[in-house]
Order: sequence, then structure tokens, then C-alpha cells
Amino acid sequence: MRAALLTAQELFGLFELDASGTVLYYRIEPGAKPGLNSPNTAGHNFYDEVAPFENVEEFRQCVTQFTRGGSLADSFNFDCRYDGFAHPVKVLIARLRKDHRNSNSVLVHFRRASQNGGPS
Repeated sequence: MRAALLTAQELFGLFELDASGTVLYYRIEPGAKPGLNSPNTAGHNFYDEVAPFENVEEFRQCVTQFTRGGSLADSFNFDCRYDGFAHPVKVLIARLRKDHRNSNSVLVHFRRASQNGGPS
């Protein structure tokens, strides 16, 4: 199993990723884990070095599919797997544009999935 820079609790937050998955910016979700001193993830590859979940390649495919499409923003539910157990998260994703033709990066926001099935 590979080592990750973040723990499962630290994943909740906002990441700006470039086309190769390098973290350009990261902000932990307020209240995700009080007193947390997250490592600086900027400059590290989200998929290979940062993300702590086992099915990160499946998530990479979701981001790649989004970036190849024409949508400016989307949201979806995703089950992050840790030690074989699914941990549901809500993912909000948005394209940042340099101009109308080129996308420089995407914002990916992980937050806890709603426990009651309603909007979160």
C-alpha cells in the first residue's frame, strides 16, 4: 500500500489540480479535523502522492471524463475506499478557464455526503 500525504479526515476540502493532477492549491474544509496541521500538498501529484484512498484511479477517471467534456461544473457522489470499506463523499468539480478554448485547471471540492439522502 502506498503512503499518502493526507489522511481520510484531511481529504475534505478544496483542491485545484492542473491537467496532470498536480496540486496547485489546497484548503482544508473548516471543521474537518480540529487542530490539524496538514502537510503542504502544493506541487505534489494528487493521484500518486496526496489522495489516501485505494480507488484513486477510479476517481482520476471521473476527473478526466469531466475535463474532456464541455461542462463548466458538475457534482457527483463517490465512494472512497479505505481498508476495503466505502466512505461516501460528495464531489463538486469546476473548470477554471484561461480563455474560452483552454482549461488550465479544475477545482475539486470533497465534502461529506449527506447521511439522509437529501441535498448536502
